[in-house]
Amino acid sequence: MKLLFDGRLVTSTPSGVRDISLGLISGFRALEAEGRLELAVAGDRPDAAFDLVLPPSGYMHVGLPLAALRFKADRIIVPRQTVPVLSPVRAVPVFMDIGFLRIPEMYSRHWIRDLTTKMAARSRYSLAISEYTSNELAQEGLSKAVRALPIQAIHPIVWSPKLADPYLLCVAAQEPHKNLVGLVKAWNEADIGSWRLVICGRPGVASRELHETIESLSLQDSVQVLSGLDDDSYASLLSGCSAYIQPSFDEGLCIPALDLAAAGAPTVVSRLGNLGHFYAKSGSSDSFDPFSVSEMTQAINTILHDVPFREKTMSWNLANVSVTDWKSVASEAVEGMNQ
Repeated sequence: MKLLFDGRLVTSTPSGVRDISLGLISGFRALEAEGRLELAVAGDRPDAAFDLVLPPSGYMHVGLPLAALRFKADRIIVPRQTVPVLSPVRAVPVFMDIGFLRIPEMYSRHWIRDLTTKMAARSRYSLAISEYTSNELAQEGLSKAVRALPIQAIHPIVWSPKLADPYLLCVAAQEPHKNLVGLVKAWNEADIGSWRLVICGRPGVASRELHETIESLSLQDSVQVLSGLDDDSYASLLSGCSAYIQPSFDEGLCIPALDLAAAGAPTVVSRLGNLGHFYAKSGSSDSFDPFSVSEMTQAINTILHDVPFREKTMSWNLANVSVTDWKSVASEAVEGMNQ
């Protein structure tokens, strides 16, 4: 099998989508080394990561299909929720998250994103980054020909909490569906002692409300908001936290939470989205209703002060969450494409 991979995201700014693109490429390269397929990675600028460089103008809808023909590819892999409008070579999109279609009031309006997602859902075969996202596509009546990929943690983290300065970490863009304002309100009600809450994520639609809430509740000393960290600083931030919380109304995967879970850190997460779907298997109280400030407050108190709960959660995370084997992920994707 010959695959043409849309690699533009490889050279983009750090993001979960970029991480997944890099992981998929590494998995396909491992299969290529075994002679199981042939891979060409396309981009829109000269870079060592690309086998083919295509003109930026018309890249998706003209350049990729024509390059696939020249390469004699069997499939075009697009690690986003879009595909060429017309292509003689079948395109396979990778779905990350469709929360913006299911709960649009929690997301910024973006009609192109919505349209391309619905168009990609008509593909004969698709991939999804989680079982949760695959189920969402089916439930929304968008697509049933979707294979969920076995993706968990992506970055190996050496967890080394700063015991002298304990902080509860949340990594999330400052967008309404991340529920950061609700998290700050819950933090205000919690028994925080000497703990700090650190929120790391790019500014967004909810930034103003987030900062106004922190100020109105006089939480400037115990709540820190960060963004724009380099890779080393970000890795240090994750490794140094004493616990992790994710309050989102929806997540297609949630890489930071899974990274820390695989490292053995204690976590509490929203009962919704991929994390809620995944942690439902744990049978313990490590998830909460993100719409309930009081329930989130209780979850914060538990993860901060309940030592037996922390130890139980740490043990469950180590036993059930691991760093993704990208070769296995690529094999799963190829197996589905061969059916």
